[in-house]
Amino acid sequence: MTFDRAEPITFTLEEASLNRAQSWQSLIQDLMAETDTFLVASVRDGQIESEEKTDEPAITLLLIAEQKNDSLPVGIASIENGEIGMAILKAFQGAGLGKSLIASLLDWAEVVNLKEVWLDVQTDNLVAIHIYDQFNFKKMGDEVNLTLPNGRATKLQRMIKFLNKENTSL
Repeated sequence: MTFDRAEPITFTLEEASLNRAQSWQSLIQDLMAETDTFLVASVRDGQIESEEKTDEPAITLLLIAEQKNDSLPVGIASIENGEIGMAILKAFQGAGLGKSLIASLLDWAEVVNLKEVWLDVQTDNLVAIHIYDQFNFKKMGDEVNLTLPNGRATKLQRMIKFLNKENTSL
């Protein structure tokens, strides 16, 4: 499905569910063809001691582009064990959608009382780093060198955000 750029496109967020499973899988395949971001986590996780899984709440959000009667996921964001992951198709980047996804994830994280969230960002991804800085993520630890299965060398920086607990009732 192709969107007509001359016509308005609206965007909504919805929690990932089985009713969109096929389009969700297609989105992930498209994202994997555009970027090696998904390779980063699998390589990173293979090189460090596996972290113990917790029973913390998790969520996956789909960014849905809608035009007339068509709708299609064009981005995905998640929090699992406090780790944030996010990707948006290149054709839809640069419109502030990443900020909307992060804001929604952080709102959800505060509602479910997570104490902190974190992510690993490639140090050459200046756009993403700028977004995370705007949300007060702080760099933690040293950069980590990584060689991806496709042979590309990259560096990762861990960033963390401690969440505000001011809205906790007594």
